[in-house]
Amino acid sequence: MTHLDRDTLALVALAELDLSPAEHEHLAGCPGCTGELDALRRTVLIGRSAGSVDLVTPADAVWGRIHSALGLSDAVAAPPRLAEVEVAHGDLAEAAHPGADLANGDTTGPAGEPAPVVHLDQRRRRSAWLPVAAAACAVGIIGGIVGGAWWQSTRAPAPETVIAQAQLDALPGWAASGSASVEEFADGRREVVVDLADDAGDDGLREVWLLTADATGLVSVGLLDGATGRFSIPAGIDLAEFPVVDVSAEPTDGNPAHSGDSIVRGTLAGL
Repeated sequence: MTHLDRDTLALVALAELDLSPAEHEHLAGCPGCTGELDALRRTVLIGRSAGSVDLVTPADAVWGRIHSALGLSDAVAAPPRLAEVEVAHGDLAEAAHPGADLANGDTTGPAGEPAPVVHLDQRRRRSAWLPVAAAACAVGIIGGIVGGAWWQSTRAPAPETVIAQAQLDALPGWAASGSASVEEFADGRREVVVDLADDAGDDGLREVWLLTADATGLVSVGLLDGATGRFSIPAGIDLAEFPVVDVSAEPTDGNPAHSGDSIVRGTLAGL
């Protein structure tokens, strides 16, 4: 069975869809799909709990770095704005029911004709990304979870090659251990897969970083939800310069900087 597609995982994260027995079986044995679903669920949870949070619009440079790292087209070079998402959402409703007044329950089309019927699953799949993406941007996590899950280019079924591996050892005060590997795909994409042998607990957030050998430079690649996660490596990152994989314990204080409290760390071999 191929990997679960993004629309399916998004709907499962939103609790709008249940998986078939075959999909459940695949998810149980696929760390990549499991990690992606965990990241999407965390995004939904943060977005739905952000009602009392003062929203901060990310700087244009944030989207610029994401756009460059993922190699997106010039058509989406401009930073996305929440207002544009809301307009697009309205356009979807109009496309589903041309001429309809959905707010007042009017589902007739031009000249009083019944509006075209759109299957519920089709409407869900078309609109599912918009509210989740808006929530992710609104709470300022587009650079982490969104960069690692939402805005990756479509995963191709092409086989990947493991180009580097690391043993992750516990730092003082922690008992966890694990491993990390870097996979390279035929289209040039790279992903780092982190697998903790001992779940380091559920208190607080855990973030995955790539560090320079002397730990003076660092790049966040995403939040680790559970013991296993898969994260996209930005295209401009030279792993020879950032060969250290680090997993840190992060407080929920909104500070994007490294907490200084690393759980495990290891250097990639084979680069």
